[in-house]
Amino acid sequence: MKIVSIKVHDIRFPTSLENLGTDAVHTDCDYSSSYVEIFTEDPDLKGIGLTFTIGKGNDLCVECVDYFKPIVINKTISEIENSMDSIWRQCTNHSQLRWIGPEKGVVHLAVAALFNGLWDLICKFHKKPLWKYIIELESNSLLDKLSFSYIDDAISKSEAFDILEKKKQNLTKSQETIINHGFPCYTTAAGWLGYSDEKMTKLVKNALQKGWTHFKMKVGQDIDHDIKRLELVRNLIGPENVLMIDANQVWSVNESIDCINKLKMFDLYFVEEPTSPDDILGYKKIKDAIPDVNLATGEVCQNRVMFKQFLENRSLDFCQIDSCRMASLNEIIPVMILASKLNIPIIPHAGGIGLCEYVQHLNIINNLIITNNGIHLSEYAESCSEHLENPAIINRGRYTTPLKAGYSAVIKKESLATYVFPSGSYWKSVL
Repeated sequence: MKIVSIKVHDIRFPTSLENLGTDAVHTDCDYSSSYVEIFTEDPDLKGIGLTFTIGKGNDLCVECVDYFKPIVINKTISEIENSMDSIWRQCTNHSQLRWIGPEKGVVHLAVAALFNGLWDLICKFHKKPLWKYIIELESNSLLDKLSFSYIDDAISKSEAFDILEKKKQNLTKSQETIINHGFPCYTTAAGWLGYSDEKMTKLVKNALQKGWTHFKMKVGQDIDHDIKRLELVRNLIGPENVLMIDANQVWSVNESIDCINKLKMFDLYFVEEPTSPDDILGYKKIKDAIPDVNLATGEVCQNRVMFKQFLENRSLDFCQIDSCRMASLNEIIPVMILASKLNIPIIPHAGGIGLCEYVQHLNIINNLIITNNGIHLSEYAESCSEHLENPAIINRGRYTTPLKAGYSAVIKKESLATYVFPSGSYWKSVL
């Protein structure tokens, strides 16, 4: 079964009109997707992949995917499946495109979109949801599909093999539990920084009625405003529920220490992205200065090499892998295995279009065959889910395990026609 063609679409949703996704530095987010369709000789078998952006620049990712098409077109699904790491390296280490990377930025986002689509195609070919396809692979077969380049000093394939094999000893019982009960998540949907106190209060109360127990709020525009918002939310959810905050990189290291000290009275489970996402040493300084507060980061951590440094340096307490920032499962799973070796919990970042659908699979994989630390929390922010064919399902603050074949992030045809940029019917009406 050959891949015969690939189409890439610039899809943008006007979420800035409702302040969806707003935080201290991203004030006008139009949730967007570089959306890849991989066509095969079978008209009923198609792979779908995407990466997530917030508006301008999405077209750059779309164009970049075009450079990688010749690497996979005319290959069979079996060739892709059996040469996954080699094909991945042809893209991530492209002799010319790596100059505007390497393994970071627009190029890496484009690789993520393409390989998310290839994994989706493989899983649909085998008629399995992605998480099930991964956990049923022999450990050596899985590891051969992944990239440990530049991180094998921190986690070797033999160590990774041992971690997988040990965890798989309880796989049957663990799989039954995850299918029957899902796993817990926290909501960000009530806490966007652009929301008024009235709207935030309404959303928090509604979430409590639906069974949510974990809440994340955006902070970082003004410390007095942050204190007021957190006091309001903590009073609404009570001491028995969990509260965390996200500063979205807005503070310097010294400002982070000062602001966190002023906000930690609200009993915070973690503080996310207090400072520059690249400042590994800065995070360690913050941790050392405030050892009683957990730090979380990773949604814009560019690749497995940077994660290696964050993890080995103990610069974070929670590792927030992102399904579309790193270049797909090929390096995400190695990072999760390294985090398991170092006993650092994974709490995936989600929220953008398709991200919740992707990370539900990643969290299940981590839960079933990788980690032993007992923390299986993930993010959920209901954003543009109405545009997806099979959106993630939440029941009383828990993800429901996806059972349909593939990687789950398929946008409805009518939504594609409406929001493709700039020719979709919506954009034609406003531009």
